[in-house]
Amino acid sequence: MQVADAAGLPCVISSALETSVGLAAQLALAGALPELDFACGLGTLSLPEGDVVAGSGSLRPVDGYLPVLRTPPMLDPALLGTFELTDPDQAPWWRDRLSRVRAEMGRTA
Repeated sequence: MQVADAAGLPCVISSALETSVGLAAQLALAGALPELDFACGLGTLSLPEGDVVAGSGSLRPVDGYLPVLRTPPMLDPALLGTFELTDPDQAPWWRDRLSRVRAEMGRTA
């Protein structure tokens, strides 16, 4: 919400290929915005190889719509291992990226 406020522009909430966990957060943000004038790009769960949420808790679009969950999606422990990072360079790369994002967020707050 801080980024949306700071931008001073209409927002579009789009996925960067998240699992249902990330999509649920994005749906919550879209629902919390005071105005949402454009379509969101959140119907992307069919693009990755899978999800970390099983069955009906998985946020796959139906007829162009996503359900807005009342509770966070439940992770399936069996699926978590399926998507574990195996490249030893990837975890530090992601931690570095998150650090850069946090630093940037501190500048806009």
